[in-house]
This record gives sequence, structure tokens and C-alpha cells, in this order.
Amino acid sequence: MHAPYLTETQLPDPWPPTTTPTGAHILVLDAEGGRDDPMADLSAAARSGTTLFLGSDEGACIERLLWTGERWEGHDRLALDRWLPIDDAEEADIEGLAVDDGWLWVIGSHARTRPKVAKDGKDRIDLTAFAELKDTRPRCLLARLPLALDPATGRMTPVEQIDGRRAAMLKQTAKGNALARAMHRDPLIGPFARIAAKEGGIDLEGLAVTGDRIAVGMRGPVIQGHAVLLETIAATGKRGGLKLAGPLFKRLLALDGLGIRDLKVAGDDLLILAGPTTALDGPCAIYRWTDWRNDPAQDANVVRLHRPERIIDLPFGQGDDHPEGLLLLDDPDRGHDVVVIPDGPAAWRVDGRSLKCDLFHLD
Repeated sequence: MHAPYLTETQLPDPWPPTTTPTGAHILVLDAEGGRDDPMADLSAAARSGTTLFLGSDEGACIERLLWTGERWEGHDRLALDRWLPIDDAEEADIEGLAVDDGWLWVIGSHARTRPKVAKDGKDRIDLTAFAELKDTRPRCLLARLPLALDPATGRMTPVEQIDGRRAAMLKQTAKGNALARAMHRDPLIGPFARIAAKEGGIDLEGLAVTGDRIAVGMRGPVIQGHAVLLETIAATGKRGGLKLAGPLFKRLLALDGLGIRDLKVAGDDLLILAGPTTALDGPCAIYRWTDWRNDPAQDANVVRLHRPERIIDLPFGQGDDHPEGLLLLDDPDRGHDVVVIPDGPAAWRVDGRSLKCDLFHLD
């Protein structure tokens, strides 16, 4: 039984041993061309039938693979500027993908970032350059693309328009978009909008959609140990555009001090991939919010502290192999399985252009 109102969080029990995977899925990422190699930078996944879409935190493209019965192959790269008014030369930092009712949804991190001035190996840092945060506008991306079956290849493919649906995104302005403005104005989230993402600022990761209801995970901030899940309502605007039609609700989650890395709707439940808010090695886990679909936000200011069940304790590496995305699989007889996509995979996961990802069965 959930507590009706917020209470002080308790320290978690000692972190248990990691859960043993029940299998593996192989992703073959061998498409040629493009300036960014997705192998080390995968950040999101979503499936439509036998077609898999992957997001990367570099560039403004999505990767597409086809299930062959043994592995995910046939890799090609889809530039989002084919359907959306964005600049392919800028980094959208895609951190969430979702498929719902024939739409492919895409979200960027909406994060402010600091120049990585120390990556040249030198031990002197120009603090003037270090203090200047990068423009967040290219990463303020929330869009949906209609999907259609390509009979020639058997793949689902984004299209500009079909059956009265059209590709659309929240309009980008000099200061971001409608979602960014709502976060800036929010009394709880707003103060974090001025901070770099990996230093406690806004960092959106994970997207779940059911009908017109959108849930967005926040890797950061984590507020007094509580992870934050944003929810709002999407609507079709004039000429088929995309707009937000409801208030920005905040849901507070007890995830043992971790932030949200990805989200997936599994039946009526919500699966939550959680991990450290900063670029550090640390515990990662999958939590299950039972019956989330039938538990919408009720009030923008007085909220309940939700306590999803921690169901899988994920292995993670030292300096690599950070769980970053979830691929949900379903079988009428077996039930749900989930594949965990790593960011910066360990060397043992990579064989040429093949990436081995852990699979876990959900009871």
C-alpha cells in the first residue's frame, strides 16, 4: 500500500548481488556512413513488431534494425531532418524512444552541457570557457513520426504523413520548446534549469506514451533522494502539429537515490531503468510500477511518493558498460522479456560490429 503523502525516505538495504541474465540479444550495427558511430553511444530503444529503432546521444539520427529470428541485423541510419525541421549538424542528444498506436516518439535530453575542455589531456583549464554552458535548443526535441510498413523490406519506417497523421514536433524557439518553458517556470524543477545536466541540472532520459498521455523520466535532478517523473498530455495542433495540452505533473519516486535512465510500458505496468545521475559507475536496476497505466497524476502540487518494486539488479562495469536503454519483448506464452542496451559497452560485449546485450525474463 502506497503512503498517501510524502514521508522521509529510508536508507535502502545493502545492495544485493546482480541478477543473472537469462539470455542475450545481438545487435549488428554495421551501416556505413555518418560522422558518429552509434556502437558506444546507444541511449534509447523502441520496437514496432520486428523493427527496432535505436537512439544515440550523438547527432540527430535514429538507427534501424530488423529481427531475423536470431539477431537484429540490416542496420540503416535515418536522419530525423528528413521529417522534422531540425539541423542534422546539431546534436539532438536523443535519450528516449517510444512506439504507441502507430507513432514513433522521440525525445532529446533538454540538457545544458558544459564544454569538455579537459579532454585534450592537458591539466590546465580555461575557466572562462569552462563556465560557458552550451546552447540547449538542439536538445529540446519532442517529436512523433507516423509509422508505415514498407512491403519491400518488411520494416516499419517513419513517413512524413499517412492516414491523416503527419510528422510533428514541439516548435523550437531560441529558448527551447514548450516543455522546456514549462520546466523553467515550475517552482520545483525551475531552479535546476540553470545547471549543467551532469552537475544536478535537468537531464531528460526515457519516454513512455499511452494514448495522449506522455511520461518523461528525469535522470536529474534527484531531489532529496527522490527521482522525478514528468507527465503531461499531448494534442494535435493546427495543421497536424504537436502541442502540450495539459499541466506539467511531477511524480516523485523512491528509487534508492537513483535517477531515471529509461521507461517502457509493459501491459498496465511501467518499467523504469534507474542508475546514477552523474557519469559515475554505480548500482543500476529495473523497477516496476504496477498498474501505472490506471494511476494517472491527480494534482500538480500535492503528490504521493511512489515506491516501485525493484525487480532486477543489473550488472555494470568500471568505467564502461552502463545500462542505458530498454528493449521490451513480449510473447503470448512466455510473457515479457527485457533487453538492456549498454552505453560504452565493455570490450567483451563487442565482436566486430556486433553488440551483445543482456536479456532478462520478467515474471
